[in-house]
Amino acid sequence: MSIIPLAWKDKPSLIERLLPAQKISAEAQKERKAGAGQTLTALGSYWKGRKPLILAKACVLGALLPATDDPEADLEIFELLMGIADSSLERRLKSPRDKPKLAQRSYLEKLELCKRPEECDDATLYGPIWDRVNQHLGTNAHSFPELVEQLGILRFGHRPRVGDTFCGSGQIPFEAARLGCDVYASDLNPIACMLTWGALHIVGADEATRREIEQAQREVAAAVDQEITKLGIEHDEHGNRAKAYLYCLETRCPHTGWMVPMAPSWVISKTRNVVAKLIPNYDQKRFEIEIVSGVSEAEMTAAAKGTVQKGDLVYVLDGEEYRTPIKTIRGDYRLPDGTTGNKLRRWEKHDFMPRPDDIFQERLYCIQWITAKTLGKSRQETFFASVTPADLERERKVEQIVRENLAAWQEAGLVPDMPIEPGYNTSQPIWERGWTYWHHLFLARQIYTLSRFLFNLLQQGGFISATLFVKHSNLTNYCSKLTPWATSEKRIAKDGSGRQVGGASDNFANTFYNQALNTQWMYGTRAFNSLLTILDTEYKNSPV
Repeated sequence: MSIIPLAWKDKPSLIERLLPAQKISAEAQKERKAGAGQTLTALGSYWKGRKPLILAKACVLGALLPATDDPEADLEIFELLMGIADSSLERRLKSPRDKPKLAQRSYLEKLELCKRPEECDDATLYGPIWDRVNQHLGTNAHSFPELVEQLGILRFGHRPRVGDTFCGSGQIPFEAARLGCDVYASDLNPIACMLTWGALHIVGADEATRREIEQAQREVAAAVDQEITKLGIEHDEHGNRAKAYLYCLETRCPHTGWMVPMAPSWVISKTRNVVAKLIPNYDQKRFEIEIVSGVSEAEMTAAAKGTVQKGDLVYVLDGEEYRTPIKTIRGDYRLPDGTTGNKLRRWEKHDFMPRPDDIFQERLYCIQWITAKTLGKSRQETFFASVTPADLERERKVEQIVRENLAAWQEAGLVPDMPIEPGYNTSQPIWERGWTYWHHLFLARQIYTLSRFLFNLLQQGGFISATLFVKHSNLTNYCSKLTPWATSEKRIAKDGSGRQVGGASDNFANTFYNQALNTQWMYGTRAFNSLLTILDTEYKNSPV
């Protein structure tokens, strides 16, 4: 058995001696600020632990490059390979006219004028560097995969292998593979494994595979859209199509016996001055909810004070204010031995909506419609409307479909049937709503839509089905009872990529707008037509 001499076996690696930390930090910050422009964000913006790809690249290259007796030259080569040398910044400029400005600014200021390295064409950014790199390292490479393989052979006798046992959403293995390493990755979290797989096989796919994935995605979306249109569950009698459904909880006041809708604010749109007004129905001892547009600023201010205030149910009836702590309504208690509990019924496996005698009921109270004449157009006209008897009929139709099929869908794996395991955050839905299975976090409309999408993607089979699972997972981030209507919550929520949602655009935050499973007093769901924008999100292409 021959032994290959390893020229760099005992040489220290560059990262042991030097690293331009300030420049790498500035580049990482620029990548973070790119938000949705980041390469892997579209796979799942809900993942919070993302590492900047440029930091991963710096670590891999820093571990492979040798530290020689010429540290100045080592640093020069490293910066050329990272695209952060002064000459590299000239090739990264958004506009060539800004070249004179580079000499006058700090590194952070220079980056404002530049694209990120991964946004640049490889031939343009790195083409001029290879003669200098090869001269210093004694290699013969004209691309990163060639260089990395040669560096690996010099140090290990084979192409470098990178292992990441807790890979998160895959930044390190993705960047290592993009550089040309053999990668091995795993994680205890199955979502992390899925996102890492997606990074390597979707973002890292070749052009032909990407076209195949995109075609399958369109076919699945069209099939679900056709089913929904045929059922008529998202269209009204005038041909308008729903864009969003808004729901709130409702509970019985212990003082009056009235059913009271629950929301921290009844403002629906700040840009259109749309509010929900509670109109007493004395015959039924409940409130009708009327959606009114174009109200005065005084009415907007009044509507901003909802029926949930600082942990209390608060409302006015016939001029008298009634206030009850929600923990009292819920029946929270603590026994002398420290045991805690409440009176909420624990939902069962085949529940998907409250039972009539549950403490908290769920109520559809507003629908945002896309006008029939603008459907399919790039600029759509929408309006908010009160819920009509016909809307409630469509709601009951969806509930009946789910009621008849839930057990079979769970058996087939189209709807989750796993119980929620108690934990620091996972106990919150159990305590606050009585939800004990994961599918309890979804409305009937969401269960129907997500199960049909999953059913149709499974028809694609094999590799294509696996790629579309990533898209299905991303859909669930925008479809649950944990997605607040951001304007009504009086905040501009942010999704996992840092983009603002809600606010002026009147939209939902996503489920994981933070890292807790926060239950909501009012929430909603995007209709499938609105979800198409998420399904149509294009993944960046960066073959590995």
